[in-house]
Amino acid sequence: MMRPVRFALAAVLSFSAGSAGSAGSAGCGVLDFDIEQPVDTQTIPGTGLPAPLAEIFPLPLSIDLESKIEMKNLGPIDSVTLSSLALQITSRDGDWAFVTRIAVSVESAKSGSKLPSVQIASAASVGAMRIMTFDIKPGVNLKPYIDEGTKVVSRCTGVLPTSDVTFDGKAVFTVHPL
Repeated sequence: MMRPVRFALAAVLSFSAGSAGSAGSAGCGVLDFDIEQPVDTQTIPGTGLPAPLAEIFPLPLSIDLESKIEMKNLGPIDSVTLSSLALQITSRDGDWAFVTRIAVSVESAKSGSKLPSVQIASAASVGAMRIMTFDIKPGVNLKPYIDEGTKVVSRCTGVLPTSDVTFDGKAVFTVHPL
């Protein structure tokens, strides 16, 4: 019998914004541009038999906004938002049926920060799909978190897969200049 269990998917999102700007609301401007960030390939080890998922596996995201912003030569940045996040099974066999739910939140990495943890994306009941596409919470401005150093933490429920599952993915961030 498979027993559901809570587990954590730790994610690190570290990048810096080279230009200081106000932390305004995200808009859809003419100068807005997207930055794609790959999620490194990872393997979740299988157990042979279904078992509670007690593993912590990282979802490392790192992006160099500074150089991308400088290439656009657009000046100060108003906000940065997550536009999309998807994880894709790359192993020959396997799917996301072992995952029940994932909630992705952003936190400040700065000690003593007053910024709250804020959910930015989630996925639930993915099922026997090879690509997990997250629902993005619109309008969450990541710039204040970027300015302090950003940490992304995901809380998941599910069971360990019976065989190894390898995946990678892609996150897309939209940069909104002033």
